[in-house]
Amino acid sequence: MYTSLAQIITLTAWGNAALRAPAAVNPGDVYPDNPVFRSCEVVRFVDLNHAGATWEETLYAADPPAWLARLRAEGVTALRLVYDPEPDAAAGSPPVGFGDKGARWLIEAVKPAASDYWEARWELGDRFRADGRRWQVTYGRIAANAPAGYAASSATVAEVTQQLIAHLPKMIDFALDHYEDRFARSFEIALHFLTTPASAADADDLLPPDSSQLLAAVRAAWVFGGMGSWTDMSFAGEVQAEYDALTAELYRLLQMAIVAAVNGQ
Repeated sequence: MYTSLAQIITLTAWGNAALRAPAAVNPGDVYPDNPVFRSCEVVRFVDLNHAGATWEETLYAADPPAWLARLRAEGVTALRLVYDPEPDAAAGSPPVGFGDKGARWLIEAVKPAASDYWEARWELGDRFRADGRRWQVTYGRIAANAPAGYAASSATVAEVTQQLIAHLPKMIDFALDHYEDRFARSFEIALHFLTTPASAADADDLLPPDSSQLLAAVRAAWVFGGMGSWTDMSFAGEVQAEYDALTAELYRLLQMAIVAAVNGQ
């Protein structure tokens, strides 16, 4: 899984747990030493305001614990992970901040009468740092006091789990039929996580058990990327069409699974 996606998942789950039960969550248990932050020199939060054709940045919080404290002081009661596949201002999409107009992940900070939305930017800093903390990450508040529930998914953990249980055997069969045993093994592990209680060694204790199992399955089945990944393959004719359809459905289900698991639906 991409580090940027893993980080926003962890940040949302951790923040939600801390907002629900502050005494039970120690900020130091997550930041800065959780693996999703270990490559980062800075993880800061800014307010974004339009200044002509660009954004003007104003520091909101210097790190995740300070961000969470300020959210709590402003009346935020929960965080939600939002997958926005195609930003559309006419449909109520929050403005595009750091990214382009393609698919993006946002954090929705829910308040009693409205929501704020946060988007991440990753920039490479000193690539030669001895401690490996080479990335400078900025989360920008792209919308404040906006309508709540943008791009909210109604899919539940149980529903997505069952859909993945039905789809993963198709992925396994295709991989084995085309001698891609390593990918078949990834799909088998994901299926095992979904069908065997308490099987995930990397289960996330910030989430309920069923959500944690689902997220562990997502991590195992995440075969997308660059050279050498599942999506780096090609076939001919009808086999390519089958591969495209299976891959598109897997990707769709994994996006749904992440949202359902992190948001505790």
